[in-house]
Amino acid sequence: MSISAKSPGEYLLIRNAVEKERLELQFKAWQANIGYLLHPAITQHDHMCIADVGTGTGIWLQELANILPNSCQLDGFDISDILLPDKSSLPENITFYLQNFLQPFPEEFIGKYDVVNVRVMVVALSSDEWEPAVRNLMTLLHPGGHLQWVDCAAHECIVKAPEGTNPVNANRGMDLFRKTMNALGKTPNTAALHGIFQKSGLDACEEQIFTLTNPEVRDNLNFSVATAIAHCLTAALKLHKLEDMQSEDEIRNLKEGMLEDLRSTHCWFCYDVYVVVGRKS
Repeated sequence: MSISAKSPGEYLLIRNAVEKERLELQFKAWQANIGYLLHPAITQHDHMCIADVGTGTGIWLQELANILPNSCQLDGFDISDILLPDKSSLPENITFYLQNFLQPFPEEFIGKYDVVNVRVMVVALSSDEWEPAVRNLMTLLHPGGHLQWVDCAAHECIVKAPEGTNPVNANRGMDLFRKTMNALGKTPNTAALHGIFQKSGLDACEEQIFTLTNPEVRDNLNFSVATAIAHCLTAALKLHKLEDMQSEDEIRNLKEGMLEDLRSTHCWFCYDVYVVVGRKS
């Protein structure tokens, strides 16, 4: 694989309608295993200010708006607004802003929030960007506020296959995904996130690990992973140059092969999701 120098926070996925569908299916699969939106250590009240950074489609904020009073202020930040819903479809207490979260936030947001939530940065950040990201996000919190980070060990995803089956395409897709992630430096040690929280000065840090085993959402997860692999390879092909994939048609064929493997061999993708939370002193 031939690559050029990476850009800070370079997002190794594409942004389109299929990716929006994928992200929301992934969200549902994760929630079916995690079971909460806000970690139990976070005390809730009627006038919370909450930021969702890397908000993507805004689905986390929309789900949160369904369970919190409308007196709570819910702000979403993302480097792109392509996947965001139309404002007319949102509750009045949700607002979105454009922001690269590796860059300093405007003064109006500093020290404002009870909670800062982050999800799925494993395809956006390189290993050396995780600690600076945590420190920058901490500036948004007022004393006593919580940083909540939900992420996965994507490169450790495995294909679970019944004995005697050989899901060739599903395994090849995972191998190419890992190779691409490695080549572009998108292999942060998600298990180190708890230590980064502590090193950065957050208190009462907790970590929970959820293995995505809920069979009721397995189809959603399978589609999400196969599509994520295809989108990752497509983004890498556009940004750089892949030795193993020469065209988007090849990538589409690989995705269809993975989905066929999942159907015909009754195999499934499985990985761990980490929820890490810490409090600003």
